[in-house]
Amino acid sequence: MANKQTPSKLNALMAAKVGQLPTDGRLEVALAVASCTNLVTVDATTHPFTTVPDDLFDRTFSDPEVGMDDDQMRVFKACLKRLLPTISNDIDQIPENANQQIGQVAEYVRLSLLAVSQGAS
Repeated sequence: MANKQTPSKLNALMAAKVGQLPTDGRLEVALAVASCTNLVTVDATTHPFTTVPDDLFDRTFSDPEVGMDDDQMRVFKACLKRLLPTISNDIDQIPENANQQIGQVAEYVRLSLLAVSQGAS
C-alpha cells in the first residue's frame, strides 16, 4: 500500500534543500527590479536566467530601458528584503538613488550574502 503523504513530504524536503543552495543574489536583484517596472522582465526558467533588457546589470535603475526613480528604490529594497531576508539590514543600507548601476548593487548583495554564509555580517 502506497503512502499518500510521500509526495508532499518529498516536496517539503526538496524545498528545504533548495533553500539551502547558495545564491549570489543576481536573480533576486533582477526579480526585485522587474517587480518595480514593467520595462524589465526576468526569465528564471533558463539557466542562467535571462533578462530584458539583456544588459540589465550594466544599466542604472534610472536608465530609460529600466525606468525606475528614487521613490521606486524603496519598493525595490522592500521586495529584495522579502527575497533575501537574511541580509535585510544590509539591504536597508542601499542608497535610494536610482542613478546607481544595478550591477554594483548586485555585487553588494553578493558580498552581503557571502558574509552571512561565513558567519559575518
